[in-house]
Amino acid sequence: MEITDTLKKECGSCTKCCEGWLKGNINGRKMYPGKPCHFIEIGKGCGIYPKRPEDPCKTFKCGWLDIEDMPEEFKPEKSGVIMHYKNLGELKYWTLLKAPNNPTVELLSWAVIYARSRNENIVWYINDKSWWLGDDMFCKKMIEEHKSV
Repeated sequence: MEITDTLKKECGSCTKCCEGWLKGNINGRKMYPGKPCHFIEIGKGCGIYPKRPEDPCKTFKCGWLDIEDMPEEFKPEKSGVIMHYKNLGELKYWTLLKAPNNPTVELLSWAVIYARSRNENIVWYINDKSWWLGDDMFCKKMIEEHKSV
């Protein structure tokens, strides 16, 4: 008997990563907080999907899609929060990004437990103030980064 992957998550109508919550440059057109991707139809999808660029479009990894056991209610179009993996130099970490909501207690608790149970670092934002948990090297780097702000 062949088992098929019928539970594979899909973006569907979720377009949060393109709605102007993340930074990127798509075919020479900038996207940043407050300015959505030029090619997106919010709630419908990408107007250049077959020809979208490798970076950032194809390389972006939404946590909700990547984490098999992340609950349905944490999908970005439902929660208003994007969870994704980032790099800070050689250090990697999860981030919970307001899109447009602060993470709920339930989402934040789930994400912190998920990340720390895997010895991964995590950053989240509440009302544009950042918070983090992680290993000593990561916390030291985050403190250094925030001193320069």
